[in-house]
Amino acid sequence: MDKNVGKYLKTFIFSLLILLPGSSFAFASTHTVKKGETLYAIGRMYGVSVSDLRSANGLGSSSVLMVGQKLSIPEKGSSSAAKKTEAPKESKKTSSAAEKPRQYDVYTVQKGDTFYHIAKINNVTVAELKDLNGITSSDTLHIGQKLKIPATIVNTENASLPDLTSSDPRKYSSKKGNSSLVWPVKNPTVTYMTGKVAGVQLSAARNEDVCTIRAGTVMYTGVYRGYGQVVFVQSKTGHIYAYTGLNSTSVQKGDYVVFGDKLGTAGIDAINGASQISLMVFQKSNPIDPAKAPRG
Repeated sequence: MDKNVGKYLKTFIFSLLILLPGSSFAFASTHTVKKGETLYAIGRMYGVSVSDLRSANGLGSSSVLMVGQKLSIPEKGSSSAAKKTEAPKESKKTSSAAEKPRQYDVYTVQKGDTFYHIAKINNVTVAELKDLNGITSSDTLHIGQKLKIPATIVNTENASLPDLTSSDPRKYSSKKGNSSLVWPVKNPTVTYMTGKVAGVQLSAARNEDVCTIRAGTVMYTGVYRGYGQVVFVQSKTGHIYAYTGLNSTSVQKGDYVVFGDKLGTAGIDAINGASQISLMVFQKSNPIDPAKAPRG
């Protein structure tokens, strides 16, 4: 009788494991998140991929790690890689690149940069930075060099949108901006706005692509008060970039975008009929000069 009961329990537990979500993973251990740790760093520590860590713990591309959080670490070789080999060949054709969570951002080396400085501002160790980019101890940095860094997804769920008044009381000054800087559209005429809403108005070609000038997480997209179609992007430094007056948008809330990614297309001003957009940048809820805002 005892043997039959034991056999029944084994069968029941085995069936339960098959039915449970995420049962394709065998778990090796549990990791407690420490301050400054990233999924990339934790994955390297245990020899598993970021995507497998996310899948094993039910984390989305916009999920943020918290200090003290418990993560289940899947065993090597127990990931969904096997599923990928079993999937039909045509599945790769039908999947959209936009549906895959972005794992890496690109950092362009600036004058005076060091490995320590780049690693510090991007929340990775020097060893991780070098390993990710295949850099040896004898390699040196060069201005303009492109480096891969783990993407930083900002949790924007509880973030407050900039306080833009509903009446949109913009007044245009005679001050012109520097069109040679990097802007969301190419070679615009840059006109400063004054009044309660600070920022710049940028001329654009009709339906021209509007691209992000700073990596970050989309915190809002859609029609907003009197500003037409807008996209708000929050960078990991806390700056909020408000791209307003768009004709259309091509991103969704929670998307992670990097420098140069398309946000939408330029719109038409209802008053003067010109093709243009507006850009406002906020730091700690206060508007700053968009020409001085971080880029890249």
